[in-house]
Amino acid sequence: MILQAINLSYAYKTKKGHQVLKQVSSDFEEGRFYAVVGSSGSGKTTFLSLLAGLDSPGKGIVKYM
Repeated sequence: MILQAINLSYAYKTKKGHQVLKQVSSDFEEGRFYAVVGSSGSGKTTFLSLLAGLDSPGKGIVKYM
């Protein structure tokens, strides 16, 4: 395993605190291809930004190994 997301949660900082991700977990192995799919506004880009280290999760951990 090269990358692991453990119970990631993220909410945008608005008056209502729009929750985008709620306890999302996933393991990524070296040499495999993955696709992040979902409807518009489901948190795909936010999830990838957290995995890339461009943003910090409200809760949870991203482990790089």
